[in-house]
Amino acid sequence: MAFLEDLKMSGSLGNFSFYTMRGVDKTVVRQKGGPSKEYVKNSPTFKVPRLYMSEFGGCSKMGKEVRLMMHPVRTLADYNFSGFINKALKTVQKLDDAGELGRRSITLSKYPGLLEGFSLNKYTTFDSVIRTPVTYTLSRETLSARVNIPTLLRDINFHPNNRHARFRIEVSLGVVPDFTFDAREGVYKPPVWYTKMFAPESISSPWYPALKGSPATALEIALKDQAPADEGYSLMLTVGVRYGSPMEDNEVQEVKRAGTAKVVGIAGRTVGAVAEAKQPAEVVRAVRACTYGWSATASDQAVEVKPRAEAKTASPVAPPVEIESPVEGSEKVGIEEVSSSLAYGDTRGDTRASEDAHQARHPDKMGT
Repeated sequence: MAFLEDLKMSGSLGNFSFYTMRGVDKTVVRQKGGPSKEYVKNSPTFKVPRLYMSEFGGCSKMGKEVRLMMHPVRTLADYNFSGFINKALKTVQKLDDAGELGRRSITLSKYPGLLEGFSLNKYTTFDSVIRTPVTYTLSRETLSARVNIPTLLRDINFHPNNRHARFRIEVSLGVVPDFTFDAREGVYKPPVWYTKMFAPESISSPWYPALKGSPATALEIALKDQAPADEGYSLMLTVGVRYGSPMEDNEVQEVKRAGTAKVVGIAGRTVGAVAEAKQPAEVVRAVRACTYGWSATASDQAVEVKPRAEAKTASPVAPPVEIESPVEGSEKVGIEEVSSSLAYGDTRGDTRASEDAHQARHPDKMGT
């Protein structure tokens, strides 16, 4: 990636494009290239790429709705996370085995756990500021949520930005629809019931002094006049910490681009819960590795122990054993138990055979 330092400009100049990017102090320079738009749209060479382009366009459209439903706390982000949202939705799309290439559906409601824990921050994450678990309840029946914030003590379980004197907790709740391919129009669309009336709701706590912390707080939020007509949606709950500066008359002004937030929970459909339980562990790891702030937990790991290369014989492998995941609400994970003889190799027979061969070659040394 090329940068422009001394000359400040944006736009196009000949075969070059100049633009700025959040998180980059310099002007980014990009050289135009590749096949023309008409060639990509009409050439038989790009028949298969056009199918992938159609699917990625659907992920981008749905990603826009995901970002819309976290709009009240979106300004707390410190990097452009749009591409990471799209990448996660692309992984959801790949789980559609019934659809054809270019028309596969994006049913996040079947795999809501793929976006849980998504961090809007790269440099200062939500868990690094509030270091005590935040509990919550999320109901699809009532389209409501309750977030329980524990007592926050400065430098104990609360580590805010030292440059700001006030802080508050903000909660956002919204409906994210699934996207399917409309064969008649040739585009990806949400359900017909999803209209512009669907918008995120938000609630916030009072302002607290950052040097002291805050008492235990419970924030309740519910969606009004937003009733989905079917099960093809996910209920997304986002929690963040916003900073403020005290002004005159006891007013507090929000500090722009300062804070932290994360998606703490997503409630998917009840129909199809079996598919969610059988979600491959490698899919979870792939999605969580595609963005900042995600970390694989014990519930996401499928442990496989292989024998050492020098092992000659293998003992029977015990059947997979299901154990309870230490993470609440996570699926059970099958862990293969392998006996020590398989892991390290039962080489006693090989050692004895080697000694007999050595004595046969050197009979004069049998007594030594």
